[in-house]
Amino acid sequence: MKYLKYLAISLLSLSIVACSDDDAPVNTGAATVEFSDATISAKESTGILQIPIILEGEHNGDVTVKATMKSNVGNFSLDKEVIITTETLMMPVGVESVNLEINLNVADEAINSGRSVTFEITEVTGATLGANKTCTVEIKENNPLEGTYTVSGLNPYEGAVSSTKCTLVMEEGVSDKAYLDFGYGGLLLLNLQEEVPGVKYNITIPGAQTIGAHPNYGNVFFKLFGVKGGQPDATNDDIKAVFENGTITLETKVNYGFGIGVSAGWFEAYISYSDQSGNIVPVTLKK
Repeated sequence: MKYLKYLAISLLSLSIVACSDDDAPVNTGAATVEFSDATISAKESTGILQIPIILEGEHNGDVTVKATMKSNVGNFSLDKEVIITTETLMMPVGVESVNLEINLNVADEAINSGRSVTFEITEVTGATLGANKTCTVEIKENNPLEGTYTVSGLNPYEGAVSSTKCTLVMEEGVSDKAYLDFGYGGLLLLNLQEEVPGVKYNITIPGAQTIGAHPNYGNVFFKLFGVKGGQPDATNDDIKAVFENGTITLETKVNYGFGIGVSAGWFEAYISYSDQSGNIVPVTLKK
């Protein structure tokens, strides 16, 4: 029993020494850490936000930084609408910048101007805290066009109404262009003309755009697509559409819409059709 006790104590001592040997030395150089910017902006649709924290000065060992949410305007809760994925960040020798990663869930349909979240560096080991110890993230409203859409139209190959998802995004400060992401690695350009700001937009989709690549078949393209005489009829013409009441409606004649394909064939196609009453049902993208 005494042998087992002494052995346990010896092993514990060895484990403590081993951990100590593995620990890198704490920085002893004259260094400062701070947020790279005191104020930044992010769209409310932002999911993952990276806020840079930078180190300047002598750096000969580990620097540890801890940060958390200090305050907010918008009634956000930490670990609910605002989630910090890692509150303690390490900056070893050679690493002069790390990102405080934030998972934001602050999007809603209402117009809520003036919302913000402020983050604060609360503890630094191995350096001193610089002037930008806080960073305020100003939440910018999404354009009404932005969001996830469900595409609906007749699949000419299946002979039934089919659907898919896509996401519309816009660059901050740019109101005459938008981009659709169908998940092929590229974006589809939409040219916009405001008819009623924030309410109604006329849209032109330039013809024959490349929207990504397929590992086996090469470039993936988006084209005006239809069925003529029972055969596929794809052209490089532009596609006209209108956004209103959360829906983008393609303005094509019956049996026409768009197709997504490669040189070897078509992945997807969505075209307008006539219902039982003889009315044309257009291809739509609905939020």
